[in-house]
Amino acid sequence: MATSVVASLQDVWDAWGIRGFMILSLTMQLLLAIVSPFRMRTSNRWVILLIWSAYFLSDWAAIFTFGLISNARCRNSTSINQDLLAFWSAFLLIHLGGSDSITAYSLEDNTLWLRHLVGLVAQVLAFLNIFVKTLPSNDLRVPTVLIAIAGAIKYGEKTRALYLASIEKLKKSIVKSRCRNRNTTRRQIVALAPQSNTGGSNSEEDTRKERIKTAFHYFQIFRCLVVDMMPDHSEWLESRDCFLNQDALATFKILKMELKSFYEVFYTKVLAANSAWGVLIRSLAFYNVLIALIMFCLNKKEGIHGVDVRITYSLLAGVIVLDSANELLLVTMSNLTRVNPIYMGCQVCGYGLVVYCIVGMAISCMAGCFVALCCRTVAFRDWSESIGAVSILWRAFEESRPSKGCKLSDYWRKINGTILAPF
Repeated sequence: MATSVVASLQDVWDAWGIRGFMILSLTMQLLLAIVSPFRMRTSNRWVILLIWSAYFLSDWAAIFTFGLISNARCRNSTSINQDLLAFWSAFLLIHLGGSDSITAYSLEDNTLWLRHLVGLVAQVLAFLNIFVKTLPSNDLRVPTVLIAIAGAIKYGEKTRALYLASIEKLKKSIVKSRCRNRNTTRRQIVALAPQSNTGGSNSEEDTRKERIKTAFHYFQIFRCLVVDMMPDHSEWLESRDCFLNQDALATFKILKMELKSFYEVFYTKVLAANSAWGVLIRSLAFYNVLIALIMFCLNKKEGIHGVDVRITYSLLAGVIVLDSANELLLVTMSNLTRVNPIYMGCQVCGYGLVVYCIVGMAISCMAGCFVALCCRTVAFRDWSESIGAVSILWRAFEESRPSKGCKLSDYWRKINGTILAPF
């Protein structure tokens, strides 16, 4: 009796294990793309816990699914088409690339860029091991190669974003920038935020653009504080003169935008994407997925189960929607891309109107429904509007209190202070 039950469970696992984890990997990517932008907009512990869970589970699900596919091919213990398994393994590279709105959960994650580089090489070799065994009779070899190229680009972009945001790389770039500036004249701020909102009908929008440029300028100055360096004396004087000549509200708005720039640099893919080369590479990945979708639609799909066909269409549609949503967020929400006209021009040339024609309506509907469910002030504000503080009295009384064994509340307090910290 027990043997028959185990055998039936094994059959169910062989039939639906890979399918279930492919759906789980796609679900984690969608969840991460939805909740990760709220990390800098709210300090709610439960939202932070959800983001932390999605961040780590997304990579785990993709890597575990890679292992399932490799094991199934070695034992030939699955009913899924072997060519389709190789096609699915290429999507896992895209999933490992993650969302554009979160590449690191803490500053220490950026120092592990070399580990992600090794992981990139290992996962590409794992994909090649699965793909080569299906040749030369693989009917899906061309779309598989296209998806694999897109996945390698996405995963490599994440690794490059971690490298550019690492402390060592940031310090080198600051030192190089200072050496270059010493050979030139002292930089001056040309566009400062106006102190009044007088002017034409577009004065408010013009004021916001000027504040974004000012915030980006001072972000480039004060980013040295993150790597334990001090700004030059002339830069201190320049910032003091700028903020003394403005009212408190304008200064506060500039500081909000400056802190948002810090967040985008250290925790997102903005640095890797904020260049003409980055836009062209991302466009190549996006169009690879589009071509793969067209080729899969034209394929006869002989010997492929109907459920597997639906899962494959879901994977293709999920990649297209996520890439389009990420690009729209970079264009409309990121301060660093707004002050880079080269990025905006290349974005239009690279993506054109294809993104908006294909998924514009779908993204608008999803965003409208999601904003309707959430608080509008949370969805569109630039920061969490709260500042963490430490109570010295609470710490003193807590340390002087005799311990009576480990309690669940003690573990929860430790989690609150480490894992669930907003930054």
